[in-house]
Amino acid sequence: MDSMLLVLAPFIMSASMQLSALDASLRILPENRLILPKVETFLVEKRSPLPAGELLKYTNWEMIVALSNAESGYGKHLGGDYNAWGIKDFRKGSANFGKTRDFTSWAESIQYASELLYKYDKEDGEPTAVGMVARWKYVKPYGHWINNVNYALNDLENHIQA
Repeated sequence: MDSMLLVLAPFIMSASMQLSALDASLRILPENRLILPKVETFLVEKRSPLPAGELLKYTNWEMIVALSNAESGYGKHLGGDYNAWGIKDFRKGSANFGKTRDFTSWAESIQYASELLYKYDKEDGEPTAVGMVARWKYVKPYGHWINNVNYALNDLENHIQA
C-alpha cells in the first residue's frame, strides 16, 4: 500500500498544481483571459516577477504594471517584500511605519495597488501619470517618472495588440 502511494504521489501533486492554476485562471476577468499569454510574454521579456494571472484580475492592470516600471523596473528592484510600487506603510503599530511596506504575496500587493489607484481615480482606477504626481508623488524628478509610466502604458498597448 505504501509503495502505491509513493508511485501515485507525483501524479496527485501534479493534478493538485494544475487545479490550483486553473482556479487562479478562472478568477481572471473574462475580458482579460484572451490576452493572458501576451501579458505573460511581455512580463517575461521585461524579466518581471509580476504574475500576469494575478494582474489580470483587475480592470486597471495596465496602470498597475506601468507604475511598477516607474517605481521598480517592473518589479526587478523591490522596495519591500512583493512591493513593486514603492507603497509606504502607514499602518498603526507597524514596524515599518513611514517606510516602504512589505506584503505577504503578489496577490495582496496587487490588490492593494489596484485599490489605491481607485482611491485617486474613482471612475476607472487609472489616474494619469501627471495627475498622480500632482496628488501623491513627492520625489523628483517628476518628468522622468511620468515618462516611465507613459512609456510602459504605450509599450503594453503595442505589445498586447500585436
